[in-house]
Amino acid sequence: ILHFLHGVKVQHPITALGMSPDQTRFVVGTSTGIVLVRQRSLPPSTTTTTTLANKKRKREPKPGTYAYFYRGADTSVVEEEAEDTFMVFQEKKKKLNQYDKMLKRFEYGKALDEALERRDPYAVAAVLEELGKRKGLIIALSNRDEETLEPILSFTMRYIVKPRYTSLLVGVANLLCDIYRPIMGQSETIDELFEKLRRSVALECKAQKALLKIVGQIDAIAWGFETQRMERALEKLEG
Repeated sequence: ILHFLHGVKVQHPITALGMSPDQTRFVVGTSTGIVLVRQRSLPPSTTTTTTLANKKRKREPKPGTYAYFYRGADTSVVEEEAEDTFMVFQEKKKKLNQYDKMLKRFEYGKALDEALERRDPYAVAAVLEELGKRKGLIIALSNRDEETLEPILSFTMRYIVKPRYTSLLVGVANLLCDIYRPIMGQSETIDELFEKLRRSVALECKAQKALLKIVGQIDAIAWGFETQRMERALEKLEG
C-alpha cells in the first residue's frame, strides 16, 4: 500500500517532472511554460559547510551605481558544486538578409533588385527559386524600365549556360520574353539585351548539338569494339 506523504497543487497541466541528485529540490514544468521549484531543507547534521555558504551576504547595491552594474561579477563557484551548476544560453536569432526581409513584406521586385546588387549568383538564384514557390516571379519581373531590366537580363544571359542555373534561368528567360514582347522595337537598349540573350542561348545550343554528335560517335565506336570482343569470345568457345 502506498501512503500519501506530500502533495503539490498546480494550477496548470504538468508536462515535466524532475528531482535533484541530492533529493532536495523538486521541479515541476507546466504547459504554460512556468517552472515550479520546491526545496526541502536538510537537517543540520547533514548540511555541508562550504566556503560559499560561509560568505557574508553583502548589502544590495543601489540601482544605477557602478557596483550595481557589476554585481555578481566576482561570484565564484565552489568546486564541489561545479558539477551541479548549469548554465542556460539563449540562441541568438539569425540575422536576415535585406532581401529576405523584403520577401517577408511581399516586396518581390525590390527583393530581386537587392539580390542582383550583391552580385552573388547563389543569392539571386535563391531569391528566384523562392519567388517561384510563392508564385511571385511574374510580379518581380514585370513593370521594369531599361535601368531595372538590364541587371536581370545580364544575369540571365551570363549564367543561363551554367549547368547549375540552366533549369532555373530557362524559365526566367521565357517569362522575360513573354512579358516584354509587346514593347520590342521601342527601346534600342532592351532590344540589344534580348539580342545578346538570344545569341548566348544559340551558341550554347550549337555547342550542345556538337557534343551530342561526338557522344554518338563515341557510342558507335564503343559498340563496334564490344561486338568484336563478343565475336572473338564465341569463336573461342566454338573452337
